[in-house]
Amino acid sequence: MLNAFRARFWDLALGSAMTVLFALSGTAVALPLAVAQLLPLFWRRRFPAAALLIVGSATAAHTVLGMARAIGFFPATIALYTAATHGSPRVKWVLCPAVGVAMAAASAVRHGPVEGLLMAIVTVTVAWLAGMERSEHLRQRMERAAAEDRERLARRVHDSLARTVTVMLLQTEALRATTPLDSAAEQRIDTVLGAGRSALAEVREALAAAGSGPALGPRLEMLRGAGLRISGHPPARLPAPLQDITDRLITEAATNALRHDGPGTLLTITTVPGDGTLTVRLTTEPGGSASGSQRAGGGFGLVSLTADIHGYGGELTFGSRHPAGWQLEATFPALVPGHD
Repeated sequence: MLNAFRARFWDLALGSAMTVLFALSGTAVALPLAVAQLLPLFWRRRFPAAALLIVGSATAAHTVLGMARAIGFFPATIALYTAATHGSPRVKWVLCPAVGVAMAAASAVRHGPVEGLLMAIVTVTVAWLAGMERSEHLRQRMERAAAEDRERLARRVHDSLARTVTVMLLQTEALRATTPLDSAAEQRIDTVLGAGRSALAEVREALAAAGSGPALGPRLEMLRGAGLRISGHPPARLPAPLQDITDRLITEAATNALRHDGPGTLLTITTVPGDGTLTVRLTTEPGGSASGSQRAGGGFGLVSLTADIHGYGGELTFGSRHPAGWQLEATFPALVPGHD
């Protein structure tokens, strides 16, 4: 909340300063084009591609009409930087260069190949590269934060669950060694010890894998073997924190689908990329004789996922489908907001 308020404050301050500069310097040749250059900057974080397209187009048209370049290019460079920082790969590698070329061409028409074209190319290239560098910095910082979170969780599990299970095993071993037991009691003790050792091995295996994130593929294969049908593919090649959370979301949805709707249930995974956002939609369709239970709300897994997705600035919605089945939809930014 504080980061969002701070971002809005700086957007307002920046937009106001640019408006004052345009007004005092006489930069605006056409008032509608000046408004089109300045107004979209207030929404550039939420809609980076649209803001860049509008501001860049208005800047190119305004340049041809004789706009002063020094101040007149500022809004476009800000929009270009933001789009390169927050945008999807298509925005970064296609839209940003295309808008830069359009502005450079307009500047060349108005001011010639050196004063116009060369200066414009240098300006837009510096803004674009600065945004790309910022994007990479944010990605690395997010990956480090995710790794630190997993390590902290692993330490907590080790300090609590693993040690508790170890104490239980030692006490059970001591009970068998010091207490006369009949054959039935011995068998029960062996069962408890076997389950405890198995649980301890699973905890240690989970701790060892904590740095590599959830193994989504093997989990889905295991659920397929139990009768779940899966259509579509999970999103891949995401920044580590978002990859972890989408894997957890899919695992939760797949497990719940099999648990509540039974074998033969179809889980459909749909990934919808946007301009700096990603939407993962999961729908279930009970198979055959399954009735498709109508769950009134989310369990602990969905509550935890909702909190985590909100922490990344995203939203999670879920509910029953007509006539049967379930749908979950998570939408979150490709980068954590409030860090630019």
